[in-house]
Amino acid sequence: MKAKIREGWFLVRQHMFIAALLFIYQLIWGYFIYRLVQSAVVPLLLRYPTEDAGELSTLLFKMESQLSLSGPEVQRYLWILGSLLLLRLLISPLIQAGLLYSLQHFNTAEERIPFIRGIQKLWKPMLLLHTIRTILMFLPAYWLVPKLYATLMDSFHSLHLLLPGIPYVAGWIIYGWVIHHAVLYMQFGISDPEGEHRIHGTFKGLWIAVRHIFMVLGIALMLGTIHLLVFGAFTSASWFLTGLAGLILQQTYPLARSLLNMWKICAHFRLWQSTSSKNAD
Repeated sequence: MKAKIREGWFLVRQHMFIAALLFIYQLIWGYFIYRLVQSAVVPLLLRYPTEDAGELSTLLFKMESQLSLSGPEVQRYLWILGSLLLLRLLISPLIQAGLLYSLQHFNTAEERIPFIRGIQKLWKPMLLLHTIRTILMFLPAYWLVPKLYATLMDSFHSLHLLLPGIPYVAGWIIYGWVIHHAVLYMQFGISDPEGEHRIHGTFKGLWIAVRHIFMVLGIALMLGTIHLLVFGAFTSASWFLTGLAGLILQQTYPLARSLLNMWKICAHFRLWQSTSSKNAD
């Protein structure tokens, strides 16, 4: 497992161009989300009553906020958020296709720009798998959102009423993690240039993930822990550093996050590649 993580980091260093592209992509995406939150949430927070306004003002604010959730303003922001998610749904598979094609052809010198070639050859299956993953990850929302919405409405008057919704959210997160890694290994299989058939390679990748579930869990936990440590280090440093140093640090974190995300993909790719070659032998 540690060997796959080291080999994954080696692959990241050989694909720094894609890491830089992911950094720019995450930066642009984060900027639009920031602007959306700033225009929607900040004005609402500025209207929150001060401490000396009294309990009645706070109660009226919560009641007004509860009524506003079904208003046209909220619906407009939901449409904007949905459009951004749709755009992300279209762009993310393209980057994933270029990255996996580059990893699959890392040892060959035939492709001068494998990233662009990968987008041209793999964008359709990657878009299909990415769409399936998105549908599966949001499928529980049909049952969970009404429950969580009722819990959220009740919590306007007391925050401890949010506690019943925690198991639902935790279960949804675990379910999403399973779907994400299952589809990731299916993407490895479908991008295999030596595969006999794409459908066969897709289910072969899924079978590899199931057979080596403990290795998959180990890689995810180790790199997830590293990700949390890096996030904690950046967050702690931003509390103490101000001015230009703090600004540079805040703008550097998306790059570190992009490298860590690529590291996870490359480490899992090396696990898939080593087990796939053994099965072929």
